[in-house]
Amino acid sequence: MASGGPSRGRAASVLWTLAIAACALFSAPALAQNDTPQPPSSQVQDGPQVQDSQPQDPAPRTNRRQQDDDEQTPIGSSEAGRVPVEGIPANLSDPLKLLQREEPAPATLFEARRQAERAASVVATLLESEGYYQAEVEPFANGQSVFSRGVRVTPGPLFIYASAAIAYLDAEPDAITRAELDSLLAPITAGLPARAQPVIETGDALVARLRVAGYPDAKADPVDALADAKTGSIELEFRLRPGLRSSFGQLALTGLKVTNPEFIERLRPWKDGERVTPARMDEFRGHLVETGLFATTAVRLGETTTPGADDLAPRDVVVEVTERERQTIAIGAAASTSDGVGLDAQWQLRNFSGWGDSITVSGQLATLERRIGTTYRIPHIGKYGRTLSLKSEIEDFETNAFDQTGANVSATLEERLSPRVRASLGVEAGFASILDAQARINGTGRRDVYIVSGAGTAEYVGVRDILDPVNGFRARVAIEPGFTWGDTNIAFAKISGEAAAYYDFGTKDFVGAVRGRLGTIAGPNGAPPDRLFFAGGGGSVRGYEYQAISPRDPVTLLPSGGRSLVEMSAEMRYRATDTLGYVAFLDAGAAGSNVEPPLDAMKLGAGVGLRYYTAFGPLRADIAVPLNKDAGDADFQVYISIGQAF
Repeated sequence: MASGGPSRGRAASVLWTLAIAACALFSAPALAQNDTPQPPSSQVQDGPQVQDSQPQDPAPRTNRRQQDDDEQTPIGSSEAGRVPVEGIPANLSDPLKLLQREEPAPATLFEARRQAERAASVVATLLESEGYYQAEVEPFANGQSVFSRGVRVTPGPLFIYASAAIAYLDAEPDAITRAELDSLLAPITAGLPARAQPVIETGDALVARLRVAGYPDAKADPVDALADAKTGSIELEFRLRPGLRSSFGQLALTGLKVTNPEFIERLRPWKDGERVTPARMDEFRGHLVETGLFATTAVRLGETTTPGADDLAPRDVVVEVTERERQTIAIGAAASTSDGVGLDAQWQLRNFSGWGDSITVSGQLATLERRIGTTYRIPHIGKYGRTLSLKSEIEDFETNAFDQTGANVSATLEERLSPRVRASLGVEAGFASILDAQARINGTGRRDVYIVSGAGTAEYVGVRDILDPVNGFRARVAIEPGFTWGDTNIAFAKISGEAAAYYDFGTKDFVGAVRGRLGTIAGPNGAPPDRLFFAGGGGSVRGYEYQAISPRDPVTLLPSGGRSLVEMSAEMRYRATDTLGYVAFLDAGAAGSNVEPPLDAMKLGAGVGLRYYTAFGPLRADIAVPLNKDAGDADFQVYISIGQAF
């Protein structure tokens, strides 16, 4: 079947395999009339081994007809749209519509012919893929001042599968694997239409199953196909080369400068003597990338060796890496009319001791708070994905609600339970000197407290980009029990949960996002102010000042912090260009003085925003107005930061 253009790729190889077999069988009667004996055909490249026949036409025939050559040439169509096709099997009409392109009305006879031939090429490929290996596809064009074109099809017989078998061209795999491979031939059941796609998929599945069974060098030769002209059927033989079954050997490492080779050994997901599988190799590659220590990584199997007593051939794993620069500096900034301005800076030294550990020094200088801290992080404690973080911090808060100066040390053990779920347990000890708003006015002085607290968290991250999520879901819950002594002696427990969902509506330009947060504090009053809940501001309810939607002291009328919290947000994000986007949003929330979230006291804020997209994330600028404005509330608030609001 000629279709106006050469076929390409693996699908074309299978189509030619089946088509050659079918055409060869249909040409056999003509060969029988030849006085000169014809030798059996040799192997056709990327095609079948066809016996007792000579390949003639390797594809469905396409004939070009002009109007003066045949008075019966169909009229076709001169209108814009898909080129009309006559004679296509009814069950292929809809698939053909999906493949055909919309064509303009032809202005010349040459253009009409070109459109018809282009459509014929699509039709021929579709027919081949569906088992019509002897179809005739005829493009035609005619006209003088108005030009028509079309395609006429004579589909011919629909070939069916007669049988499918596997031939091993070198050593056979083990009996269990052979049985599993035989079961993969189910899509080639005798009597089904001899479509090309099941042949492609089955060939891929056979090789993939061999590799999963421990044959890393498995590959397949072209499929042999033998067609029977009388029955319209095709016999298939999948020819496989399994190679040797292999096990993981030693690591062969190159490119390490600071990293300890033993650290790389600990990243191996396989046990000694385990069979080689693609999944384990991919998992190991992922472990190397996740360390963040290497600019480039390459992992491959070494040379084949002689099988041992277990019939497995040990294969070394060759690892070639290039280490990254160890030090990085990051700087960030934020500004808003309610929270003031702030500057963040961070210095990090990776691979401090050669075992993937890191030291991070971070600082924050802002209108409302100042802090400096150091974190030492040790990865893979006891098992892969378990991390120990040791942290010390000095902090100073200066807000309308309270002033607080203190220091703390903490230890947190975090474990990745799955690719998307993390959990952590931590303990913290600290000291705080606190000046409440009322004490500030009354001049009663500070209260000094010592704090010991714990923290248990669980987090699900189902989004790809934390700074700019477009699809997925994420959630976090935390329980923080603690007690204080000194000027205040109490025990308390802070419980909070937060979730956000994102949906792109099947487009690349629009993203809908929603967020919710709940929290409560159990125990008597008197918890340190930095453990209380406050609402209002850029990270809470936009349109209101920082901490403005919180319980207030009855005397000073300044925010005093709450024992419960509820917040909700919704955004519609539109990305107009690669670098520019717009946002409309609605926020709601409040902090309450009781344990129950203050649903009846929620305030609303609404606004619009601008996003400028960079390589490291979007820059955010929002303007919001309060919808439940109280006396003293500003008419609007402006927020500038890095990353989406949530």
